[in-house]
Amino acid sequence: MSPVQAGSGKGSGQKPGSTAGGRPASGTKPSTGTKPSSGTKPSSGVRTSNGAGKAAPGRRPGPATKTSSGRSGGGGGGRGPKQPGGYKPGAAPQRFSPSTIAFAIVAVVVVIVVAFVVVKVTGSSSKPTSGGLAAPVNVPASATVVNQVTSVPTTVDSAVGLPSTNTVAPPTYKSGQPKLTIAGKPGAVFIGGEFCPYCAAQRWAIIMAFSKFGTFSNLKETTSSPWDTDPSTATFSFYGATYSSPYITFDTSEHVSNDTSGLGTRTTLQPLTPLESSLWSKYDNPEGFPFLDIGNKAFVLTPSYSPAVLSGLDQEDIASKLRNPTDPVTQSIVGTSNYLTASICAITGQEPASACSPAVVAKAAKQIGLG
Repeated sequence: MSPVQAGSGKGSGQKPGSTAGGRPASGTKPSTGTKPSSGTKPSSGVRTSNGAGKAAPGRRPGPATKTSSGRSGGGGGGRGPKQPGGYKPGAAPQRFSPSTIAFAIVAVVVVIVVAFVVVKVTGSSSKPTSGGLAAPVNVPASATVVNQVTSVPTTVDSAVGLPSTNTVAPPTYKSGQPKLTIAGKPGAVFIGGEFCPYCAAQRWAIIMAFSKFGTFSNLKETTSSPWDTDPSTATFSFYGATYSSPYITFDTSEHVSNDTSGLGTRTTLQPLTPLESSLWSKYDNPEGFPFLDIGNKAFVLTPSYSPAVLSGLDQEDIASKLRNPTDPVTQSIVGTSNYLTASICAITGQEPASACSPAVVAKAAKQIGLG
């Protein structure tokens, strides 16, 4: 397994997890300054969930932005000025044979065609490619998709309940920690990377759960890296997004960008704030993705479920499944959201009641150790 390029002083690897959300028996994240190695193997220290760590086949690459081709203009020629009176021309100009003229015309046409093709090819995508795969790009999230994710009925939450820990790993509870307060309200912090397939899977449940307490704006749709494990997992990006809530402050950082032209071609996207850095170092050492701290009480330190569940699906496909409690996609995302909702309720004083009163929330809190 090759190390993941960090892009900053902090580690940016994905760490393997266990089915119960514990730490792996083997595998470490890259240390500061590790360099990416060539090849197509996924990065070392990759977090996996429930034993799923291999790349899922048949994944779709992220969309590429097309640009329109331009037209090349041509100029016309006219007659030259008349010679002044009394001017005697010198020797007659050299004449060219018809075959020479034809050859010259063909050569000019070939040069023009080649130039046009070069412009067309280099301008056809906004991102470089490697191995026939296009680098992911972020596009504004569909309002329909966001609405489907953020308005799942409580009846579906209750029907899904708490799936087996072989399917969904509960957050880790840490007792005796100081309260996390941000901007005068109970706080939560997420640190992820756009390239990371485990972050990709986690964001679906994060958006679902936190939307019960507030509102996201300017979410983007994207995919995880097409060159990493579980390639091109459909997801969202918090980069440039905002969250508002009367109950909680949610701080998000997409710390590392997506890959741009092959495995490990990621860079620092959002430098960490001192608070983010200190929490990540204290509660997730060595640091890895995804990281979610809810009030210094409940922590997502390993993937909650396997991104392989989302294999071959785009955002519309995934969102359309979230009303069916028997679908594996719904069980994974809603089951994870139930645990996150209970964790948030534990730091908001069980407010609002619309989010915290369902019986499944109390059950989830007890399972985590919060109740």
